[in-house]
Amino acid sequence: ENYSRSTGKRLFTTWIFNSFFIAIIKVITTLTFASMAGYALARLKFFGKNYLFVLILFSMMIPGQVTFISNYLVLRDGVFGFTKLFGGGSLLNTFTGLIISGLVGAAAVFIMKQFFEGLPQEMEESARIDGASTYQIFSKIMLPLAKPALGALTILTFQGAWNEFFWPLVVLTSPMDKFTLTVGLLSFKNTYASGAFDWGPILAGAIISALPIIILFFVFQRYFVEGVSFSGIKG
Repeated sequence: ENYSRSTGKRLFTTWIFNSFFIAIIKVITTLTFASMAGYALARLKFFGKNYLFVLILFSMMIPGQVTFISNYLVLRDGVFGFTKLFGGGSLLNTFTGLIISGLVGAAAVFIMKQFFEGLPQEMEESARIDGASTYQIFSKIMLPLAKPALGALTILTFQGAWNEFFWPLVVLTSPMDKFTLTVGLLSFKNTYASGAFDWGPILAGAIISALPIIILFFVFQRYFVEGVSFSGIKG
């Protein structure tokens, strides 16, 4: 009965689609930017590389709650208030604002950097002798070898985006057809006149929301174990 009440809600499928859309976009952006940044930090030589990596590590020690208000103000007014100054629209209550605030994480860059550093440099050197460019080495040699790390990042990123609750709750306020599944389940609290939570449909919806994560883990579990273990090995 609780499952039928949960899935029978008019916007339930819309919430699932919204969660899938946001999670997939974040997975794509994370894999793209983290792999490029990780390869650059691991293999390329440029000024300030070590300082940049230290800055990335430092950002991992900052709790998300510390930057919560500043991120909210950026979405509302733009960087330095430029959006508000020039009459542009706010990014609040939009999928763009929700996605752009989490394009890539420092932990993802760290995992990819550690993985690339563990790969032998002889492959790159032989490719350069054959005339391969940096882009060709990255796309045709390094990325195929990075499948374990990419698989691990796919699971971690999708899980984080799919289960995210507090930030979507603040960014997406109305209408309800923009809600993600985690935020949409909160609407069941208004089932009773007293405003109490109707835990039956909420827990049923939570179990349904866990199914994609379980399926994804079984599909990528080999890459997940290999990627997490190998990313801590250097040399």
